[in-house]
Amino acid sequence: MNLRSDASTSIKPITLLTPPAQLTLLDPEKQNGFFHVRTSDGKEGWVWAKNVALENAPPSSARGGPSEIYPDSTKTPGFANPDITPANIAANLCSPTWSPSTIRPPTSYTNPLKLTQMQQYGDTVTDPTAACMLASNNKGCYEEDHLISLENGGDPRDPRNLWPEPYKTRIDGQTVGARQKDTVENYIHNAICFSVPGHKSHGRVAHAPMTLRRGQEILAGDWYACFVTIKHRKNCR
Repeated sequence: MNLRSDASTSIKPITLLTPPAQLTLLDPEKQNGFFHVRTSDGKEGWVWAKNVALENAPPSSARGGPSEIYPDSTKTPGFANPDITPANIAANLCSPTWSPSTIRPPTSYTNPLKLTQMQQYGDTVTDPTAACMLASNNKGCYEEDHLISLENGGDPRDPRNLWPEPYKTRIDGQTVGARQKDTVENYIHNAICFSVPGHKSHGRVAHAPMTLRRGQEILAGDWYACFVTIKHRKNCR
């Protein structure tokens, strides 16, 4: 069957797939009779749903993107801020007067942690020109990022919620790194605050509500799957 760049037979195929090709389903919902998938060699596209057989879902720990865009879940599992709960988000996350800067740790804390974690993650490849190849040792190639972002109730200082996230990891020729995760963080924030009157909104618009816990699960689990979903103007679940 053909792998196409859009959910339409009028689009020229990217490549021809033959059995027993294995695909990763990026969205369980069909679009115009097509499934959005990724091939084993990293190409993303659309295939006619009737031409594929769905197997049992992988374990919940499985992620839709390549391993290099995620932290090691044993080192950085994500950790929520115990001071932020579903009962009080109107007074913090969703308040027009609240800002993550009020709890963001200073660089005197995050910069040394970043260097330590780069060693732990094996980011030790010499990179004097900041080419930012995989495992570069150039600190400028990384953002010391909160896996569960502060705007979505992540703990500001716990090392389990911080990691040196690369800026320039790529999927199918496209940059998918720290700045692309920011898009997901904004969307999730807007979804968490969806039902809060007068909530502060920015970035990607959400069209349906999401619980605080579910938003944190997405960020700690597979933010990239949500990135793909909202790129196609659908709501993450």
